[in-house]
Parts: sequence; structure tokens; C-alpha cells
Amino acid sequence: MSLFGDAQVHGGSITADDVILDFPGGGAAEGALVQQVNFTINRTVNMIYEIGSSNVYYVGNRRQGQAQFNRIVGGSDTFITLLTTYGDMCLPEDLVLSAGVGGGCANGGVQYVLKEATLTSVGASVTAQDIVVTETLGFIFLDLEAN
Repeated sequence: MSLFGDAQVHGGSITADDVILDFPGGGAAEGALVQQVNFTINRTVNMIYEIGSSNVYYVGNRRQGQAQFNRIVGGSDTFITLLTTYGDMCLPEDLVLSAGVGGGCANGGVQYVLKEATLTSVGASVTAQDIVVTETLGFIFLDLEAN
């Protein structure tokens, strides 16, 4: 019996090797030095009211996603490929982020597919203390799949 109440049970583990960022062509983003990924998707839903009744209707379902990658600038060609691939808005590509679906000690996980993403912004910063150049890339995407 645990001294602190109910006994805790190990539910599984995810190692750093189980989190994978895939670029087009199925290649992992090794060497791209991506440090952080944020993404959201929003959909517009309007409420329409009917005169003479209490009926309310939802109208909408248009979606737009935004993503931001923060990375440390390094000498990898992987990131140049990312910029050229997603820089052409006429040929958007899917971005795939998988967590816990690979080998290692993962017991399942999730895979997010940012559908038909295209690059919308590039920024950079550096501090005198770290002397590390950090880049920020902004994307938009059409839809989000979670598997």
C-alpha cells in the first residue's frame, strides 16, 4: 500500500527518439535543428437565427491553420530544402509531426498532418550572450489530420 493513497502505475514512456518531424518525401528533419513547433487550426462557425422561431443554425466550417517553427541556424541542407519546398505557395506540401509512434519504448502516440502547408514568414534573432542565431518560420495550412 502506498503511503500517499492510490498506488501509481507506469503507463508507458516516450523517448526523444519517438518524436519525429517529417518533411516531404518521407525524410526526417535531422540536422534542421528545430527546437520548437507550435500550430493551431481555427474554423469559422456563425450562428444564424430564424425569424419567428427559436431555431438556431450553425453555418460555416471554413478552416485556416497557422504553424511556427523555431530553429537554431546550422549548416544543414535539410532546412534549405524545407525553405524551398514550402516557399512556393503554388505547390503546398503536407508537414507531419509524429510523437510516440516510432520505435523506442513508445506504446502508441499521435501523428499530426498539417495539410498543404506553405511558408508565410521568416525571421531571425541573435543575442550577444549566446551567439546563436535563431530562426522563426511561419506557415499557413488548409486542414489538420490527427491519427
